[in-house]
Amino acid sequence: MGLFIVIHFILTAIFLKELFIWLLKTNDFKKIIENPLASSAIFSPIISLPMTMVVLFGPVSFFVPQITANMQSLMLPAFIIFSCLWGILLSFEIKVAKVLATDFVEYEKLNFGWLLDVLAFGAVSLLGSSIVSSSNSNLISSAAAFMTTITLLVGIVVFAIKVTILVYQQIKSKVMPGVNVLPAFFLTVPPMCLLGFSFYKLLGHTEKTYGLSTNTISFLVLVFSYLAATTCFIFSVVLLREYLQKNFLSSDFSPAQWGMV
Repeated sequence: MGLFIVIHFILTAIFLKELFIWLLKTNDFKKIIENPLASSAIFSPIISLPMTMVVLFGPVSFFVPQITANMQSLMLPAFIIFSCLWGILLSFEIKVAKVLATDFVEYEKLNFGWLLDVLAFGAVSLLGSSIVSSSNSNLISSAAAFMTTITLLVGIVVFAIKVTILVYQQIKSKVMPGVNVLPAFFLTVPPMCLLGFSFYKLLGHTEKTYGLSTNTISFLVLVFSYLAATTCFIFSVVLLREYLQKNFLSSDFSPAQWGMV
């Protein structure tokens, strides 16, 4: 666990350095965000960085007990980082939505990699809901709860819209995507887990703060999220059975294979 923590932070530092250099020296960011078929790629860092915070407060605290002992003093810095990620996420999503609304989009060319922004909403929501459930400050927990509620609602709506469009286009095309894109079907699974667990944590804050009983709805949220994620996973395995049997080991690497992880 310690080895993977070290690898995680080293890679994060390297990629952040490369990201800033890329942003300062090239004009590729504008080209990507204005390309509806590629714009989801810009959300990758926003998926990773909230999880870095989760690693810091989780596994790292096992090796550094001072983190747990001083958890409350770390809530304000964590909230500031969360606020920055929250603002970047929403601004990127607005820009991407504006492009989709104003430019012609060849929806038939889209694939399930289009769901990366939903993953980002799930990751940021998980960080926000973790702050909500951990902070003893009413101001920080209330602000984080409000902001997390926004990312949850937007994430759920965007997820529903995108999945509907993708499923419709897939049924309409009557042809499976190329081998290098097929594993992206598995990207339907993690948003359900992240959004569902974040919602569950928010309900715990609601019960603690307002004295409302949320046991029943919390149970239903967890069960629904688990069943939905499991159903999508099993469906994807069945749908891609031929690919897994014949092409997975022999085909060239493609980024979409990360969807299976």
